[in-house]
Amino acid sequence: MNLKKIPYYLALLLLTSGASLILGFLSFGGMFALWPILPLAFTAFVLSVAYEGEIYLQNIKGALNKLFKHHYLERQLGNEYLLNNFPNPATDGCPQFFADYDEQLNLLHQFGHKRLDKESSRNKKRVEKTLRDMEKWFAIQLFHSHDEGRHKTQYEITLHDWLERNGQSVEQDHLAKRQQTFRLVSAFSILAGVFMGLGTTYLLVEAFTAIPFFTAISLGSWPLLIVPMSIIAGAAYGLLTYNSVTDMISNDTLRKWYDKIRTDLSQGLTLRNGFIAVTAVVLVALAFALTICTAGTWWTVAQETRPLFAWMARMPSFIMGVINPLITGFSAIVFNLQNTSESLALIDDATRTKGNVFKRMGHAIRDGFNSLMAQENWLQIINPFRLLLKLTIMPLRILLFLGHLISIGVTADRVPGVSKFVSALLGIISEGFEDAHYFIAHDHYHADDSHEGHDHGHHDHQHHDHDHHDHQPHDHRKERLQHRLGAGHSHNHDVDLPTRALKLIFMPVYVLATAWDVLASKRNDPTRRTLSFNQAWDKQMGISEEHTVAVPQHAERPSSAWKVAHTLFRIERHKEKHLQDVWLGADVAVQKSQQLTNLQNRIRQQPEEIDRLVNEEASSVVYATHRFFNNGTTSTSTFLQEELPQRVNGPM
Repeated sequence: MNLKKIPYYLALLLLTSGASLILGFLSFGGMFALWPILPLAFTAFVLSVAYEGEIYLQNIKGALNKLFKHHYLERQLGNEYLLNNFPNPATDGCPQFFADYDEQLNLLHQFGHKRLDKESSRNKKRVEKTLRDMEKWFAIQLFHSHDEGRHKTQYEITLHDWLERNGQSVEQDHLAKRQQTFRLVSAFSILAGVFMGLGTTYLLVEAFTAIPFFTAISLGSWPLLIVPMSIIAGAAYGLLTYNSVTDMISNDTLRKWYDKIRTDLSQGLTLRNGFIAVTAVVLVALAFALTICTAGTWWTVAQETRPLFAWMARMPSFIMGVINPLITGFSAIVFNLQNTSESLALIDDATRTKGNVFKRMGHAIRDGFNSLMAQENWLQIINPFRLLLKLTIMPLRILLFLGHLISIGVTADRVPGVSKFVSALLGIISEGFEDAHYFIAHDHYHADDSHEGHDHGHHDHQHHDHDHHDHQPHDHRKERLQHRLGAGHSHNHDVDLPTRALKLIFMPVYVLATAWDVLASKRNDPTRRTLSFNQAWDKQMGISEEHTVAVPQHAERPSSAWKVAHTLFRIERHKEKHLQDVWLGADVAVQKSQQLTNLQNRIRQQPEEIDRLVNEEASSVVYATHRFFNNGTTSTSTFLQEELPQRVNGPM
């Protein structure tokens, strides 16, 4: 692990724990309010945290990326522009960059979605790194000023001229507005984090009062435990709020679904689009009802729990009675609506599928059995240990997942004037819809079918038959762009802790099932293969086989002009990351940065000599000078000698 990332991972651990703390103790208190049985309340705590912890982790990582990643917003909007406005590379006057990006996207497509062996996986990662560099470089060209007076390559000039004719100014205005909006969201998220930290003190006091272990601790010691936990929880909630609100804004979720449903209905009322419209209304109403229950629960917690400090009791009642529920309620409605859109997408995908559902199920069962018969002999098929796993793991997963739904439902069951069971039931149903895709597979890239964009200009959107990739018509390109750049879903339980725990508990049975499969496979005839232990183990664990993917040598790759742009970009990124705004050895850093700038200028003037220029520069003594700790090779020397050549001259 990179030592520089240790603080980042530590912060992630603490913040995820803080967010889970809020949810866990809400589940604990809600279950305890329904049935004052401590083991049951602890079970609710564990199940809510075990399933939602991964989701919180991903959301907090998303928020930190948005706040601290280099030019994150520019890159996000740049990707949207590429997705919505990608031209036909064969069109006259189309910049070479789009053809290069298309070629690189085709290289990535060669690997598919299979599980790859180590070498193929390394090659795929190299392709993906180059694609990321292309997207970052494009965002810089789209949003940054280009009148610095420096020499520009023809590759850059052609793209800049094209962008100016195709909505660059509109995108730059869009960026300025989005930055202003995100600053307002940041302010609201800080406010939400402060109030959630304050509210968490009430939540923890309530939980500590009910848990015998904590009641044995002197009341004077409680602040030493509660205050740090509340601060971390408040910070985590602020990040969760920031991520969910910015996602809602960036994805334009509500407007897209409203336009989609309205368009379907305008074409005539059918059973399907009528069902989708009614379902959308029901799901949104359910989300609002759950939000009201959540806000009401926080109000109840604040009203019925003794404050941690005496000064908190002297606060005006409207702070915790009105402002706190409003802020937490707004944050909750955004998160609930964002997840509700996933439920609606699942239902929409299911209703679009043609054919009788029972016939499809029958065909799937038949095909699965035929596949099993083709791969296994009867001794493998009757594997008693595998049968035991099938009869226990899935039912236990379903049981634990239902327990999770209940544990989430009771987080909002304390609404004044509403039955605890009614409000808990609303929460259970809502969470059930949100997590339906946990057991029902569907396409994560439904993408509103069109991914509408702004009118960025008047360039031709019609991609004609003379596309220079005969094997890749426009619809395939659009699909690959969507899979690469489109927004996928973030709310999933593919790696939930309970499933991992079940597999760990049943590990001896998995070993026995594997051993049986290996021994039974030795009786296979030549039409079926004999399994090694590793192959049988992967099979029992549901791990797909590794595939080797070799991209043909004749496959088209990005042009040499991209290699020049790529090299210039990587040098600039190294300067920004390692040589700008440094505290120690600033004079050395400035000297190295200027030397690299000179290298960039020489490359622009002599692009055909790029390899020679970089090789000669790598041996310069300027880069061998340490800013501190005079030991080993400097990072800039390593960059020029190893990292840069590997990045821009790799086999992909």
